[in-house]
This record gives sequence, structure tokens and C-alpha cells, in this order.
Amino acid sequence: MSQIENSVSSLDLTNKSVLLRVDFNVPLKGNELLDDERLIRALPTIKFLAEKARSLKIISHLGRPEETGLVQDKFSLKPVAKKLGELLHKEVKLVNSIKELKSLDSISMLENIRFYKGEKQNEIKLSKALADTADVFVMDAFGTAHRKQASTYGVTSFIKEACVGFLVEEELKALKRIIDSPEKPLLGIIGGSKISTKMKVLESLTKHVDHLIIGGALANTCLKALGKNIGKSLYEKDFIELAKTIIKNKKILLPSHVVVTKGRDSDLEEKHVDLVDDDDIIFDVGQTSIEDFSKYINSAKTIIWNGPMGYFEEERFAQGTAGIAIKISESQGYSIIGGGETLASFSNLNMMDCVDYASTAGGAFLEYIELGTLPCIEAVSYTHLTLPTNREV
Repeated sequence: MSQIENSVSSLDLTNKSVLLRVDFNVPLKGNELLDDERLIRALPTIKFLAEKARSLKIISHLGRPEETGLVQDKFSLKPVAKKLGELLHKEVKLVNSIKELKSLDSISMLENIRFYKGEKQNEIKLSKALADTADVFVMDAFGTAHRKQASTYGVTSFIKEACVGFLVEEELKALKRIIDSPEKPLLGIIGGSKISTKMKVLESLTKHVDHLIIGGALANTCLKALGKNIGKSLYEKDFIELAKTIIKNKKILLPSHVVVTKGRDSDLEEKHVDLVDDDDIIFDVGQTSIEDFSKYINSAKTIIWNGPMGYFEEERFAQGTAGIAIKISESQGYSIIGGGETLASFSNLNMMDCVDYASTAGGAFLEYIELGTLPCIEAVSYTHLTLPTNREV
């Protein structure tokens, strides 16, 4: 059975209790959500389950609290439950114990699962306790599908039925389209700050793509590996030798021009990469580079993008990312973006409409590109096809 076929729509949920794992790790300012996109993307699954099942029990994480077993107000899901209730026009009861979660027959949400000891370590005790709350487990947290944790992976070993939700199904379809049978030419765009975290996906992408544009501080490391002067720019010294291996591939496209400054508050200047001074700091790709890259964007039938082209947190260093996004919006190719920084940069620039699909995942997005599968999706498929087992969690 394919992963996508294992959808929530294939199960009979009559008179059944459902445990739904979502990814509501959203930005907060006090008690206010700064972005409710992840809640909105999960609504189709939630509404379907609320209508079809006897009860719906929602679990999510938020931030990185200590596993003390105690509620930590800074990481509480209280504002998330409130906002979800507003979107559903129904009360979503937030509970502080797994025992209470099990007892309710309405729509309920467990307080931040990362408060509970054993979540990150995927401990059997917590996995069993979560499984005991429901008849069916639905995995709709694509952003955490690469993590073998109690609420995403371990729970599937102790519950009778499991499947993916509509959001995971949607994510898998989009990724399968670009990995399994992409229209060619296929163009990859990889940015961000660290080549160390993207080494494997870079190696994987070069096997699939026709060309691969590298920007952000990743490009600085590659330029340094080429022997270019990058001044005082951010790069990873320990990965120069690996970068030398990567840039030997003729599919790799590096910026010819970059935006530099002598300091964060100094004037900007676009320079050819051969003319960077010792006291320059590279913060973005230059307009000339964008024009150079545009011919590859225009000819591409499929485009996959992860990571901004510059220090997008400051508007004056976000023009490279914005320029590439505009070029993609003008192209005829199917485009997909993924990764927290990428989504944040597009959201800040109000350019989400420039691409065909925006994945909610970061690490899972990259791992799926690298491996073609994810452990939690495999676990759900396994549970769907077999009776519960005591396989290792």
C-alpha cells in the first residue's frame, strides 16, 4: 500500500475515538498567535474527524520546554486551543492530563506534549498511555514526521488503527510529484545559513535536479572553497573540504554578484565575487545574480526551494529572496517551497502566492527529499496493515 492511500478517508470512524497528532508549533507573542497558518492547514482533517468520529483528542507540541511534567506558561497551548475554537466555532477544551483527555467525548486538546517525560525519548510508557486514549491514531503533523517520538511514532505500536490526515496526504502528494516523477528540467534552490545541516540533501538533490542554485551563507562556504575572498562573511570553516566536493558538480550554480556591507548599518554595495574586500560582509545575492539565475528559472518545469538567499530578517537584505520569488511567480514551472526559514521569509515578504505549494515542514521536508520516506509515515502505514505488535519503539 502506498503512503498516500493510507488516508483518514479510508477508515470507518463510526462510534470511534480518535487521537490526532498535529503540528501547532506556532509563533506567539504573549497570548496572541502571530501566525495561524498551521491551524488553518489542519482544519480539513479536524472538521472531518469532528463530524465522523465519536470524539476527537488533539495533541501537539509548542517550542522546546523542559520535560518536567508541569505546565510552563510560556509554552502553553492555551492560546492555540482558544484560536482553534474560534476557527471551528466550537469549544476546544484544553486538558492537563492524559487521563482527562481519555475521559472526554468532545473536541479536546492535551497540553503541550513536550511537557511530558518520555516524549522526546519515545518511551514506551508514554506511547502506551497515549494509545490508550483512543481507538484510532491520525498522523497529521508532517513537520514532525521525521522524529521518532512517543506522540508521532511510539503510539502507533499500541493502537489498533492508524492513518495519515489530509494535510500529510497533501504534503506527500506534492513531494512525490517532484521526487518520483518531476517534469524536467528540474531546478533546485537551496539557501540558508549552514551547509552542515543540508549536506545530505545537497548530495541527494544533485542526483535529481538538472541545476541547483546555492545562495545564503551556504554560498559563502562554497565561494570560500573556490578560493574566493568572502571578507568577514559567515561561513563554515570545518566544511570547506566537503564544499569543494559539492561544487565540482557541473549542476551547481553559485552567485556571481553579492550584496556586501562593511557593517550592519553601513551602506550596501553590489560586487562581483572576485572583488569582495577583506572587510566586506556578504548578506545577500546581487541583482545581477538574480538575472543570471532567471534563465534557469524560466526554463524549469519543476522548482523546489529550501532556504532564503540572504539575511531576510532585515528587509534590505531580503531583496535576493524577493527577486527569486518574483522570477518564480513569472515562470510556468510547478514550484514548491519548504522549511521554516523559507516560509518565514515568504510570509514576511507577503509572497506566499508566488509558489504553487508551500510545505509546512522544515527538517521533514529535507529528509523526505533525501530518503523518499519518513519514519512516522512508515509507522502509520505499518499499523494500518497489521495488528498491534510489540515492535521496538
